[in-house]
Amino acid sequence: DITAAMLKVLSEHVNLTLAHRRLQWFARLLICITFMEDSMRMVTTFRNQTMTIIAVSRAGALPVAPENAWMVVVFSAVVQAAGSAAVLLEKRELLGCVTLIAWCFVHPAIYAQMGNYEFLAETLTVVGGLCILLSHLKEMRAARATILPGVSAQLPGAPASDWLCLLGRVLLCSYFVYYGFEKMRAIVVGKITVQAGMMEGVLMMLLGYVCALIVIGSRSRRIALGLACIMFVSNIVFHPFWYFWMIGHSVISVERLEDLKTRLPIDLSRLGSTMSPESSLGVYDHERYFFFQRLSTVGALVLLAVYGPGRHSVDEPNAPVHMERFTGKGRD
Repeated sequence: DITAAMLKVLSEHVNLTLAHRRLQWFARLLICITFMEDSMRMVTTFRNQTMTIIAVSRAGALPVAPENAWMVVVFSAVVQAAGSAAVLLEKRELLGCVTLIAWCFVHPAIYAQMGNYEFLAETLTVVGGLCILLSHLKEMRAARATILPGVSAQLPGAPASDWLCLLGRVLLCSYFVYYGFEKMRAIVVGKITVQAGMMEGVLMMLLGYVCALIVIGSRSRRIALGLACIMFVSNIVFHPFWYFWMIGHSVISVERLEDLKTRLPIDLSRLGSTMSPESSLGVYDHERYFFFQRLSTVGALVLLAVYGPGRHSVDEPNAPVHMERFTGKGRD
């Protein structure tokens, strides 16, 4: 296997175990970052968030009295901060992971976003990454209970964890499936020219093939890492919230930004045809949220690359591939 050979050569110069553990923590940070940012947003913009909950409550979308709206904001901040801290600090990380998964299902209902299919699809992708992490955590807990300290051994079978990992891979594709359907719909209704439509159609078929490989667990680690890199770059292009902040606080002029648009690959279409400091601040908050949510999607893909597809897969049907087996410098 080429990958194993490359890792073997690399392990002679780099402690792959340590590097792998750092990558695990980095992946956890990425998937938790949207929860951390949203929790901080609850605190720093407490009044605005409370007014939003009051508006949702008065619209009848949330069974909470307007005078108790502040409690929802506090609950949101505490749950997301506590769940993220548990996962990152590796203290009660199983509970923290389950808490974040539960919050992903509660959040759209609280903010009346059940009709926002893009938001729901990306949320399900993040849930998929959390399921993969939860699968790994459950298996490690089983390993600690059955393997003596200091003894290197293959992790025992954990059927429930394997099914959870499979569910995570399926959910991981949610955003890409939604994106593909939206592009195909645009082609069908004629929003895209014939030439562009043909190119988009080929790309969507390729995306569908890639998603199928992730679901069945074939070359899923490399595919997930490649998609993570693509999404990271696209996130910077399509959600550059810092530019909106700079316009809103007069750090950069609208004229200067118009000049930058011609030289930088950034999408500022959400400001509309007329840009102003007032309109940019409204877009800034929206784009900042989606920027960090997309980073968590990147984290979900990196988690798949780090932990692998599990036993219910084409690549690793017998057991997960562990970095330790390729490490020439031993275990830390």
